[in-house]
Amino acid sequence: MGKIYDPHWQATKVPTFPHESLPSILMDVLNERSSTPKDDAIGASLLEAVSSLASSGLAVYEKPEGGTAPLNSFGILLASSGAGKSFHHGPLTEAISQWCAKTSEQIPATQYQQQAAHRVWRKRVMKIEKDIQQCLADGEATDEIEALLAKTLGQEPLPAVAPALLQEDASMQAVLRDLEHWPVSGWIVDEGMVALNMLRSKDFPTLANLFGGKTVRHNRVGESRKEIKGYLTTLFMVQPGLFKTFYKKRGQELKAGGLDARFLYHIVADNWIGSENPKRAKIGSAHKEYNRRVTDMLDDLLSRIRSGQREIPSIAFSSRAKEELQALQRKNIDSMAESAYSYYRDLLAKQAGHIARMAAKNHIFLGLEGEVSLESVERAERICDYHFDVYMFTHDPLDQEPQRVRDAAALERFIRYGSLRHFKYDEIGKLALRLGMTTTNLRGAIGELFNQNRAVMKKREGEYFIELIPPPGLLDNIINPHRF
Repeated sequence: MGKIYDPHWQATKVPTFPHESLPSILMDVLNERSSTPKDDAIGASLLEAVSSLASSGLAVYEKPEGGTAPLNSFGILLASSGAGKSFHHGPLTEAISQWCAKTSEQIPATQYQQQAAHRVWRKRVMKIEKDIQQCLADGEATDEIEALLAKTLGQEPLPAVAPALLQEDASMQAVLRDLEHWPVSGWIVDEGMVALNMLRSKDFPTLANLFGGKTVRHNRVGESRKEIKGYLTTLFMVQPGLFKTFYKKRGQELKAGGLDARFLYHIVADNWIGSENPKRAKIGSAHKEYNRRVTDMLDDLLSRIRSGQREIPSIAFSSRAKEELQALQRKNIDSMAESAYSYYRDLLAKQAGHIARMAAKNHIFLGLEGEVSLESVERAERICDYHFDVYMFTHDPLDQEPQRVRDAAALERFIRYGSLRHFKYDEIGKLALRLGMTTTNLRGAIGELFNQNRAVMKKREGEYFIELIPPPGLLDNIINPHRF
């Protein structure tokens, strides 16, 4: 039943994506394009985004606790310049770009069809209105005919609109405008820092609502309020240093609104860059099958929209799959009750939902029949374990602590990872230079270690020593010397 998440976990290396846990065609495509952990992370982030975008307008899934939820996903890929984000972005989103271009070419002909359908619809409405007038003149009841009018008004043929499935240099307002006319969109960009910097504080709850499939009420100057229900998939590819700066400024906003825990994080270690062999990545049979599958799903979505179908089908989990998801949720709730998990509670609360959503999405993308299987849930579980590890690797609780607490952690890390147990108090000036601290800050760090019961001062042969107290505690365990 999955791994036990350890709040004291300390990564000794960057988590690697478990490509063998991807289902069939998605794993085959990744294997064609990748032979390194670097390309696994980049390729997997794009495959998750594209498969979510293609699936999200075709079905929703039934949550084990009741209700339904959409199949879209939110993702962040942390990878430095030169990692190959653009190299993979083009080929893995090509099917969407080509489909949009082909559909746009058909818009003129479709517009004439829509105009003809709209004229027929208008005459139908006028006839019903005349019937209502006659009933009123005759003193007859109009309840049934009013219901018919309401139903007919809801069937108004909409203008033909070119789908905007891939957002690029967009803002939240632009994304909402596109979702107003077309119910599915993907904000999948290889320069994601531009998109993140454009987000306003009030955009965070809007994104959270779109993730949950809720109706977004949007006001624009000079226009009446719009109610928008759409399925947005995001993937922001950003450089770790830039994201760290962004998170330092706006991380609290991101966490407070619950948006941060809705993202699936992927990461590329800097020392992986340059490990790839560009000739190894190919457009093979799996890639072609993947493109055909994406195209077919978008065709199905277009047919559904043009036919006026507003309700989309829901898929359920098998009894064994549902039991696994419920057990995972109980385990995570138990973990959330522990104070040591306080920084990760938001993500723990969402983790079973991430697994359910991914399993259901893969079920739809693969074109499987029936209920979502236990195997699909277990595959998604292993992948979401990776995302949890990446989240813990990239989000250090110490970043939110006062300076003296961070200095104490740096001091303790220096001592422990230097295989020391103590140092002479009269040598703190030299130690401060090695740590890059002022002597004042180092004294504050020593005091903090005393306050945390992490160190004591002892006298030996007339000299004073600062000695760490074993065993390592929370402060030691949340230090991560390999972050970024």
